[in-house]
Amino acid sequence: MSSTKPKSIAVIGASGYTGMEVIRYLLGCPQFEISVIVGNRTAGSVYSAIYPAFSGIVDLVVQGSESISSLSTDAVVLALPHGKSMHVVKQLLDSGYQGKIVDMGSDFRLKSSAEYQKWYKKEPIDSSMLAKSVYGLIDFNENQIKDADLVANPGCFASAIQLGLLPLLEAGVKGPFHVTGLTGASGSGVSPSVGTHFPGRDGNIKAYKVLEHQHLGEVFGQIESSGYARPEIVFTPVSAPITRGIWISISFLSEGKDVGKTFERAYSGKSLVRLRSGLPNLKDVTGTAFTDVGWVERGDAAVVGVAIDNLGKGAAGQAIQNLNVMFGYPDDMGLKHVGNVL
Repeated sequence: MSSTKPKSIAVIGASGYTGMEVIRYLLGCPQFEISVIVGNRTAGSVYSAIYPAFSGIVDLVVQGSESISSLSTDAVVLALPHGKSMHVVKQLLDSGYQGKIVDMGSDFRLKSSAEYQKWYKKEPIDSSMLAKSVYGLIDFNENQIKDADLVANPGCFASAIQLGLLPLLEAGVKGPFHVTGLTGASGSGVSPSVGTHFPGRDGNIKAYKVLEHQHLGEVFGQIESSGYARPEIVFTPVSAPITRGIWISISFLSEGKDVGKTFERAYSGKSLVRLRSGLPNLKDVTGTAFTDVGWVERGDAAVVGVAIDNLGKGAAGQAIQNLNVMFGYPDDMGLKHVGNVL
């Protein structure tokens, strides 16, 4: 482990939900200190004026994007809208930045221009940069992350699906896998839209991007890079009338495999993954970096459930896990706290 002096962190895009959540998590991590906060539309504001919950705790002035080229912190966390991070990473590297970078956006999650175009419907700013990053699914890619300078944090749905699916593939279950995923409104970011605005969301259940959600691209990429054949995944994402959280179910035929032992083997020693009796409750993970996994079997029919917080394990919590491993700390350092029970 490196020296006991806290590592300095810059958060770029901290006025959004994931940026705010990274700052909240960092406050519980003695190994890190928040040194710089960067934002465009909030530049010049005191951070606690944007989010009054931080009053007296984080009173740094938000710097403008012109400060990016002169950053000298130990690490940068990018919490920018999708499609904006690659430009900023290029700016950092061109200016000679030597620290670690974790991108919570989608820009570096896929490894080819063809896949990028297929799932995001546009070309990357610079396709040569796709190979520079390591995919930050910490529970399966820790060895690669240890030596990485640029980590692409997985998407929230992608994290939950893979945490339920990869152990099954390792055990030899072939699929098909029928996945239904419910997500909270905060997953769509701080700017409201017709689909995320309260009147359209409250008391409503709405499926969207059925069979074509963009997070499937990174799921398939991780599956293939792990050496497994690409299975059939039938994915129905659902907007739920909740603020935060991801709850998914994966239905399949177990083909005689012992599902319980499969998950016990996969997550032995993983303190931020908790195995539950039956399917997990979403409330038990909201506000945390935990993943709760459970299952139900009846003969060959099996259902696996995965619960994460889309802003926690699905974004900020996993970003902190990645930072921990990149700097040689235990991945759970500063993250083992209980969320809001009520």
